[in-house]
Amino acid sequence: MSLQAYNEAIEAKTNTAAIANSDDVSGETIVKTAMQYIGVPYRHGTSSPKSFDCSGFTSFVYRQFDINLSRDSRAQYTQGQIIKNKSDLRAGDLVFFQGSSGRGGVGHVGIVTEVNPSDMTFKFVHASSKKGVTTEQSTTAYYNQRYVGARRVLQNIDE
Repeated sequence: MSLQAYNEAIEAKTNTAAIANSDDVSGETIVKTAMQYIGVPYRHGTSSPKSFDCSGFTSFVYRQFDINLSRDSRAQYTQGQIIKNKSDLRAGDLVFFQGSSGRGGVGHVGIVTEVNPSDMTFKFVHASSKKGVTTEQSTTAYYNQRYVGARRVLQNIDE
């Protein structure tokens, strides 16, 4: 299945009810919270301050603000609002990538920390299987070629 066909199928399943409407939570707040866990080790199937996998990390960070994300990156990709253009990304958005097999579909998720809309690049924080919680550039060859899409789960995200 092509990436475009995959995204169209997911768009049909979008759960817009997952969009949080909280004036107290901003994208910057989400990022500050996520960055507190830099260096925490990766461990598959975990979602605690002692270790995380990628979706465990994102769901844990958002849960600190009573925003419930699914515990699976594929399911998280059906939550919130689709962001069609990288230039529209904001801090706190979720970004999705193919897994290490590179066979299509979602296999990894992170949280946008910074965006350069002029060249459509971004930085993100995520739980890496090799580095634990760390930051990465979207221009890194591995992530650049595996980018699938993005979602916004905060309705009042920083503009």
